[in-house]
Amino acid sequence: MPFINSTQFGNVVIDDKKYNQVLIIGDSVMERDYNKLKELFNTSHKIGDWEVEELLKENPEIIVIGTGQNGAMEVDKEFINSMKQKNIEVITAETPKAIEIYNQKTKQGKRVNILIHTTC
Repeated sequence: MPFINSTQFGNVVIDDKKYNQVLIIGDSVMERDYNKLKELFNTSHKIGDWEVEELLKENPEIIVIGTGQNGAMEVDKEFINSMKQKNIEVITAETPKAIEIYNQKTKQGKRVNILIHTTC
């Protein structure tokens, strides 16, 4: 599993490589499609349907959402409820705390996917 080294406004460092905003699905790290998010929502503070599909891959036990450095990203209650129906725990937290949770849960052997918003 990837290890998240650190985050600061606008980026996250994973396995010593710098990214902007990402999804970690199993062993894969992928940048969020900022242009698509801006086109659909006029912001990257929301989760796209395609991102939900990605977050469900690899049969996660837990999905962590890093809501930004100051927690500005919106996490839809519908998303949280639909994950609960699939017996997937959803943890939302400001990004610095979310990466701590992700690293801790993966170290415990849990199957964890994460979406990391790195601004606001």
